[in-house]
Amino acid sequence: MIAIPVKTNKENTAVSTMFGKAKYFALISNDKIEIIRNEHAGGRAVATWLKSMNVDILITSHMGDNPFSVLLEMGIKVYFAGNERIEMNDVLLKYADGELPPLTLENFKTLMKDDLHNNRKSKNKELNKSSIFI
Repeated sequence: MIAIPVKTNKENTAVSTMFGKAKYFALISNDKIEIIRNEHAGGRAVATWLKSMNVDILITSHMGDNPFSVLLEMGIKVYFAGNERIEMNDVLLKYADGELPPLTLENFKTLMKDDLHNNRKSKNKELNKSSIFI
């Protein structure tokens, strides 16, 4: 089964950039898509929940080190959806065409750009602080 964190429970919603805090997950099995509410908080809890749902593939655009390690330990393959906004149907087509890179220990930091996601917030704070003195 494939899981994708998504922003809403609508039919062709965008992939969520928040793995552990995603409000919904699309579960895809045998060409059927079911979008279910995520009742779990934090990446590790979500990873465990996905494993209990028999997920063996996750497609995501962002996640932290800890949930990634847990998913690997559980045998769940993780694929990178990219940094740009993408809708669920488009990411599934890319996956089917073999266009999504699998995440590994070797490429995780490069592809996820974990620090970039967090640095945007700190850069915005710096900009706001500097604009006070202009």
